[in-house]
Amino acid sequence: MTAVDLPALGRVAHDVATHGWVDESVGRDVRRLFVDTVGAALGGLHYPAVHALGRDLGPGRFGETVTLGTAATWLDADSGGSFHPRGDRLPPVPTAHPAPHVLPVLLRHAGRHDDVTLLRAFAAGTELGLRLGAGSSLRPGIHPHGIHGPAGAAVAEAALRGGDAATLARAFARGAALPLAALLEVPMAGGTVRNLWTGLGAYHGASVGADAAMDGDDQTDCAVLLELFDGAVCDELDADVLMGTTQPWRLRDSYLKPYACARWIHPALDALRLALAERRGAVDSIDVRTFAFAASLSGVRPASDMAARFSLPFSLATYVTDGRLAAPEFLPDRLVRDDVAALAARTTVTEEPAFTAALPHERPTSVRVRFADGTTATAAVRNARGNPADPLPDDEVAAKLRANVGDVLPGRVTEELAEWLHADPAPGDLLARIGRHVRERLWTASA
Repeated sequence: MTAVDLPALGRVAHDVATHGWVDESVGRDVRRLFVDTVGAALGGLHYPAVHALGRDLGPGRFGETVTLGTAATWLDADSGGSFHPRGDRLPPVPTAHPAPHVLPVLLRHAGRHDDVTLLRAFAAGTELGLRLGAGSSLRPGIHPHGIHGPAGAAVAEAALRGGDAATLARAFARGAALPLAALLEVPMAGGTVRNLWTGLGAYHGASVGADAAMDGDDQTDCAVLLELFDGAVCDELDADVLMGTTQPWRLRDSYLKPYACARWIHPALDALRLALAERRGAVDSIDVRTFAFAASLSGVRPASDMAARFSLPFSLATYVTDGRLAAPEFLPDRLVRDDVAALAARTTVTEEPAFTAALPHERPTSVRVRFADGTTATAAVRNARGNPADPLPDDEVAAKLRANVGDVLPGRVTEELAEWLHADPAPGDLLARIGRHVRERLWTASA
């Protein structure tokens, strides 16, 4: 098996951060993931709890990085790896989400670098974070936020500080050695503290990235990575995946979420979408047959927006009512709608053993909708849309961006960002302007 070669990883990250990519199809995937991540983060700024956190922490490196990282996962619309080979385990091994950890680093540096430099740093950090996630297995019951992301944030921070390949290698190893071990059952129970894990992971990664220029020893850094990452929170570290031997661009294997809720619910939402496309009318009840774990997300009276995002009945009822699941759908006033709660209570969820057996590479789900007039419509999917085999079209990614961002940015700025879906940006200052709007919304407006 290939050995973990930190200097080689540093050279990979430095090459991406310095030169970008040759293959336009790689650039397209980088831009799509970046635009989607920005939209998810700005969508989080609609939530009062994010503003309260920002006020408590204040501006500055710690406050900005933690608050923006928290916002980036608040909607549960952030994207990550597509499938994990241990995704059939119960509880399943979730995929890595380094992108929302890397984004706060970019926004902190945006006034000092142009858009091209920032996008390359995003690609370098996110790529190594995704490799770390795909090449290891979280220990049972561990949640991925704050685990793989600190390594990506550290690489981006070191790159934007002008670090050489050796510095980026040290940043990666030290960021990976700072995992925040927290439990998957917390968000399943509605704990919004889950979102803070990303903010803290981003800050920890950025902190070691800022100090990575200090002298270090590759052997020691590698040993620390193996002992604290592939020991405390993960196991089965596959050096071939980490080194890119099996797949040189892991970022191309990303999954873009169509809906702002737990990913295990997405196949049911896609099947519901197909069933509703057959005919229109008032919905009386919904019957869902799905795979294990998704079937366990059956709460109908969420006490928080996180609980709503981990409730299959409530997510489906909200989709029927609003026609989408974006930033506004789980705001506090939307969680107490009687019509949504009533339909959620009339939604049944059952595990289908044959669907569970199809994990991890398929997540089959069927939905039967009964309308008020007694007619029914049924649809089934083998997987949710958004995976590399069935990617979201650019116009849907752009629509998701607009729905999540809303009034956080002026419309013209949102449209400038949406244009990145079609071509590499010029060396402009769009991200610097976005950063200013974010700071004004979080701190200037509340001063």
